[in-house]
Amino acid sequence: MKIAMMSRWNATCGISAHAELVGREWVKKHDLTVFAPTFESATDWHHNPIQKEDEEYVIRGYEQPKTLGEPGWIDERLWREDYDVLVIQGLELMPVPTLLEIFPKIGAKKVLVWHAGELPEYERFYKLNFDAIVCFDFRFENMLKEKYPADRIHIIPFPCRPVVKGDKKRARDELDIPEDKVILFSFGKQLLYEYEDYLWLSNELKEKYDLKYLIIRSYGDTPPKTDFLDVRQGRPEYEEIYKYLHASDVFLLPKWNTEKIVVSSTVSQCLGALTPIVVPAVKHVELLDKEVLKYNNREDLKEKVIGVLEDDAFRKELLNAAERYVIKNSAERIANDFIHLFSLE
Repeated sequence: MKIAMMSRWNATCGISAHAELVGREWVKKHDLTVFAPTFESATDWHHNPIQKEDEEYVIRGYEQPKTLGEPGWIDERLWREDYDVLVIQGLELMPVPTLLEIFPKIGAKKVLVWHAGELPEYERFYKLNFDAIVCFDFRFENMLKEKYPADRIHIIPFPCRPVVKGDKKRARDELDIPEDKVILFSFGKQLLYEYEDYLWLSNELKEKYDLKYLIIRSYGDTPPKTDFLDVRQGRPEYEEIYKYLHASDVFLLPKWNTEKIVVSSTVSQCLGALTPIVVPAVKHVELLDKEVLKYNNREDLKEKVIGVLEDDAFRKELLNAAERYVIKNSAERIANDFIHLFSLE
């Protein structure tokens, strides 16, 4: 099968994560070409490339508009090549007016993977005639029925990175992390107020445990220095992130609530490290159950982190649920679900 995909690529947002996870599975068995935005046009904070070079099947093939509704250049190979399927991820980040002009020239089946947490008000957005619209769960499906025929909407969950079990001692040696400390870990570029619960927690627990809170910041300011903080700068690839997760006792995921429908791509990408994930009870994880530890307030956070540190049975139950979820929603399975959909449409 010859597949073209328009999407962000090699960046740090959920759209890129989804595209790369399924794309790297497709390319093992199919002919894949990825049309990614030019580096010059994709300059917002979500598009921070991790790799220095693109894969050979990636073309920097369109201009990402600054605002929805602006036209932009698209590489003519998108409609001149004879693709079987065109997959578009993140339509809200595409030059929609230009796509409307070229869509009649594209003979491939057209599939939209929906990421937006709300329906854009720009009506031309819905004039593009897709053969199928894929979303991650029933919340997105219910929203999309306002704009698209129900029989065109399909649910395929967000894919997970595979289970990779690590050696804590080796990981700590390689990352220069003390072997004998309790390590709480966070990474990312969230605004600093999203870390406030975890800074409070670390301060609360530092007398009970010989503790270090390790944070990797890829963007923005860093928290004030304290005796329990270890703040490192960088944008490590996920292989390195997994090493940090294997070295840690708990992964504290900063998240702020939103009114939009959303899933956490970070959770899907990190569950496979089999390190307990603690996260506020926000919309990003509302459909998850025992795979992560959700907390409602600071005292609840403290109680649950102590529980996962001291109760082996509790920790094992949590990680077993995480492993089952990752296997069920592996990138390989999700990629195959898409191929099956392409064959049906």
